[in-house]
Amino acid sequence: MTGRALAAMVQARLYVSRGFVLYACAAAALAAWLAPAGAAVPLLLCSALGIVAALEQTPGRHPHLDRCEQSAPLFGRELARAKALIPCAAAIAAVAVYAAVQIVRGLPDTGETAWTAGVAVVATTLVALSATLRRGWTRVLYVVSAGAVAGAAYAVAVVAPRSIAAESLFCAVVAFIALRQYGETLARYDPV
Repeated sequence: MTGRALAAMVQARLYVSRGFVLYACAAAALAAWLAPAGAAVPLLLCSALGIVAALEQTPGRHPHLDRCEQSAPLFGRELARAKALIPCAAAIAAVAVYAAVQIVRGLPDTGETAWTAGVAVVATTLVALSATLRRGWTRVLYVVSAGAVAGAAYAVAVVAPRSIAAESLFCAVVAFIALRQYGETLARYDPV
């Protein structure tokens, strides 16, 4: 995929999702203003926002974009990478707004908290993205799995061994597998 095609897809998807991105950032700002210091609130709140952003990419919610993307000469894996950028960007924007408000409040360890939440949010969002192609109990299973990834990332980073490096590695592996699985699922619909 060329950079120009990727940029066009991202721009179109972000344009139709601009309301959600704005509301997600506003919710993150309000939570950051009211919440105490720590990684629990940004990690869990922004992960939930990432799951909702991923579910917003469900085929049929924006039929004109779906038709344009299906008619484009793209492989399933390329389409997966492009579609994954949108919910990840929305979730990362919420984390950035949360961190900015925490900095304004003068709370300690904001950078560490933002990193911990950011890597967990990307992994959670990519797992939830696979739910967009499923119906029924399998869809619910992917959403629950995404929530479990957020809980596991929190447990690794904050509760048990308190290792940000281990959490980053865990989230990187989960994100890679989730994006790969989403791409393979899209490739099944596109036999080219």
